[in-house]
Amino acid sequence: MKRKAFTLIELLVVIAIIAILAAILFPVFAQAKEAAKKTADLSNVKQLGTSIAIYLSDSDDVMPLGYRFTPGVGWRWNFNVSTPLGWMGTGQAQGQPARMAEDASHWSNTIQPYAKNYGLYEAPGLPGVDIYGYPTSGPGIKAPANSNVTYNGLLHAWNATAIANPSQLPLIWQGRGKGNAIGASLTNPALICPANGTADCQYTAGGGVGGAMFVVFNSMWMYSKGGNVTSTDTSSKFRRFGATLAPGNTDYKVDPYTNYDANGNPAQLWVDQWGYPWLFRPNYDFTG
Repeated sequence: MKRKAFTLIELLVVIAIIAILAAILFPVFAQAKEAAKKTADLSNVKQLGTSIAIYLSDSDDVMPLGYRFTPGVGWRWNFNVSTPLGWMGTGQAQGQPARMAEDASHWSNTIQPYAKNYGLYEAPGLPGVDIYGYPTSGPGIKAPANSNVTYNGLLHAWNATAIANPSQLPLIWQGRGKGNAIGASLTNPALICPANGTADCQYTAGGGVGGAMFVVFNSMWMYSKGGNVTSTDTSSKFRRFGATLAPGNTDYKVDPYTNYDANGNPAQLWVDQWGYPWLFRPNYDFTG
């Protein structure tokens, strides 16, 4: 029986068909992979919200503290806190007993008895960002956790029963941007607590200390041009950020930032007249 070989033209046609199919399927696979990461992250922020809800049952409904307190200095509202506690060992200030005692009051540590998993702080698939610049392995050094989520610091020591709209007020969200801080957790937004050495720092409607938000990593487009948010009632969902690019403004009832560039980097944030980030105010009813 005589065999017939493929001609060069036939081979080229087959290769072209395979290339066309690959060009069609690869983006689909990439989208499916990102969707899986987004879903895993949504589960993480949901579990953290549930952990805080359980924490509240043991704290007389007082929300976790957003900052560490240094005697004689006050609340360190604009500092990262080591995650897990003192992982870098006694060779660094964060590993010393006095500092560890201060950091232990930070939300990232106080909710751990309920979350029981530092992996919940990580956003799957996002790059690591070195915050401290310290060695991550060696004698006395524990494995640092990757942390992308942040806590709404306007809820610092706030009574949960006084929240105006629990189903919409952000509690835990991807406030770091497109990256995981290596071994460091942050409160964002934060209250600008006075540096007077006292323990007096709380959100006050119509005045008070005011608030701040921190620069994000690379972009606010963590997954599918947005990120995941858990509200104070523990409901969790994906939220689009930067739906309107500069020079247009975003919807202040949905997005904490505005004036986004084409890469998802915001240039401004929405605040009220006292400087509190608009979406994160405990007394906001989300109607105006």
